[in-house]
Amino acid sequence: MPLTSTQIGCIGENLLVNAVMKESGGRLSPFQPLADDDGLDVLFFDKEAGGSVAIQLKCRTVALRKRNSEERGNTIHFGIRQATFNEARQAFLVAGLLNEELTEFAASWIMPMAKLPEVGKKRADRWVIRPSKSADSADRYRQYRCETVKELAQNILHACERR
Repeated sequence: MPLTSTQIGCIGENLLVNAVMKESGGRLSPFQPLADDDGLDVLFFDKEAGGSVAIQLKCRTVALRKRNSEERGNTIHFGIRQATFNEARQAFLVAGLLNEELTEFAASWIMPMAKLPEVGKKRADRWVIRPSKSADSADRYRQYRCETVKELAQNILHACERR
């Protein structure tokens, strides 16, 4: 039986908080809500600067997905429900591509949620972003891409410092 998208998301959240704590040298402390009713998955608190940043995490896997026996291509589809989108909240979206073993991020993207109307596509009840899996792609999401978890942690740390 394959893992559900909820289970993959839970694995991703745990990978994110563990990796960011480690890469920040313990400077960033994660907090997860008991009730995830507004789409925020984790809050990182910077113990030195005193700032914090709220993150909504969306995860996908690199495992090939087939549609009508055809490979889907080089883009990854991430959907963010408009009901959880709040431009004034100043939260960040982390879109994570998990490796096939679900043990680490193959790539990730971090962007202010307020940028979704600018870089995403509005589809019915959600915003959609489709970054490329390819590291050398020049897609519209390139500026948000993090090649390593260390780079992702640094971006989260900088966001906390600006608060």
